Amino acid sequence: MMAGATMWPRELSHQLRADPLRRAEVRVFDALEGALPAGWQVFYSRPWLGLTRTGGERDGECDFVLVHPDRGVLTIEVKGGGITFDPRSDRWTSEDANRRIHNIKNPVAQAMRAKHAILAKAGEQRNWPRQFVRFRHGVVFPDVASPPGDLGADRPRELFCCRPDLTRLRAWVEERLAGGNDEHGPGLSGLQALQNVLAKPFMLRTPLAYRLEDDDAAIAALTPEQYYILDSIAEVTRAAVGGGAGTGKTIVACEDARRLTEAGKRTLLTCRSLPLAADLRQRMQDSAVTVLSFDELVRKFVPSDRSGADPAELLMQAVEADPGLRFKAIIVDEAQDFKNHWWIALEELLLPDPEACLHAYFDTNQQLYGVLSAQIQGLSMVPIRLTRNLRNTKSIHAVATHHYKGHTIIADGPPGVSIALHRVTDKEVVVKITAQVQLLTGVECVSSSDIVVLAPDVRTRDMLRKQISAAVLCSTITDFKGLERAVVIVAATRAIADVSELAYVALSRARTHLIIVGESVVLDWLLPASAAAADRGTG
Repeated sequence: MMAGATMWPRELSHQLRADPLRRAEVRVFDALEGALPAGWQVFYSRPWLGLTRTGGERDGECDFVLVHPDRGVLTIEVKGGGITFDPRSDRWTSEDANRRIHNIKNPVAQAMRAKHAILAKAGEQRNWPRQFVRFRHGVVFPDVASPPGDLGADRPRELFCCRPDLTRLRAWVEERLAGGNDEHGPGLSGLQALQNVLAKPFMLRTPLAYRLEDDDAAIAALTPEQYYILDSIAEVTRAAVGGGAGTGKTIVACEDARRLTEAGKRTLLTCRSLPLAADLRQRMQDSAVTVLSFDELVRKFVPSDRSGADPAELLMQAVEADPGLRFKAIIVDEAQDFKNHWWIALEELLLPDPEACLHAYFDTNQQLYGVLSAQIQGLSMVPIRLTRNLRNTKSIHAVATHHYKGHTIIADGPPGVSIALHRVTDKEVVVKITAQVQLLTGVECVSSSDIVVLAPDVRTRDMLRKQISAAVLCSTITDFKGLERAVVIVAATRAIADVSELAYVALSRARTHLIIVGESVVLDWLLPASAAAADRGTG
């Protein structure tokens, strides 16, 4: 296959291709790439800045600039949809596929202005040829039939390329640049000058943050799909909702608590972890749900002078002394972490009402927690399964699955970027992670608030905190249980080796990008099947 034209940019981003306002331009981009042979340079969406007669600034944009060293330069304006021009009002409009009418600028005038502005900019370059260069303009209407003739004194038929002409696009381009015996192509030096004008200001690489934003948006759109579970348990007062990491247990638990509160039930949303409780409070700040970790619950309801005894027993005594403390609905997140006798205290905290609800959300990883923990089985709860991973990209789900054993979880998230593995010695882990954070927050444009660095032990966490900006959260893996971030960097020191619970939690916390830094032997244990295939650094 012969080489085609050189495209600037080389390819269009998924985000741009998905933009309905760019549909016509994308079609022309693809048509030019397929029609023009090697030797042509095609510049898409080139902005320019010119001056008015009074010295004021006037900016504009040219949809396409086509350059050939021998044939010349052609500026093109593209307008999609049906095109109408009303000479009485000097008004141009386009009609989209939904028959909506939009005011548009005069495309001929736009292409002409771009031609003169770019010629002026090129002329300022030292390597621009000192001879007349063939500079023409044209307009592409990719959605309309060909006009029967000229469209005006300054709008001859040959100026326009319409839908039927796209099949002979190369011929139309060459015809637009034909004639003019005293005109010449820009030559190789002129081509370089135009590249300096049209391409030099643009960075063609896409920062990682943009891809992660697209993936995060896709995940955010998927997450509410798990709410169907709540319709299934609307009449179930005792339910145990189980799923693996990423199945949306926390999201559904919050929505469950919100709905029960809106139904008029005094509702408690509780968990074991203090950091998770803080996150839940943030999520529920616009509701009347009471959010407390179990320890916070005890401190709130038990007098301070009663400390020292078993907290569950103290809580039951407090409720017995004051029945007004009871709730009509209790939602437990990360229920697999609750101790057996805590459930007895929670039952005491529940109103003795047949409509009172106790819903537990737990992790179904059998190799860590068992099929259903004994305490949940003993509460006569109806088991409900969450079977879809809606939080992680498919690439992250694949690696976390190595440390999961239970009922099958289907990954519905976007494919996502590859897992980044960095093989270093234990002593180099902190230095490498520090460099990764700087890279992410620098050239990759990732917000500090979207990153968390996870360490298997307090010592490593504290070392990382000393080296990394305070804007980036550094946490132990255990403290981050039940939480998530767009980007997670795992310090895979030997402290994580052979500890399946730490591995499972650490690998499943990232929504869109996971970076693992550690010794080869540890990485190969974390990702035994795919370590070699997924091994890719970010810099």
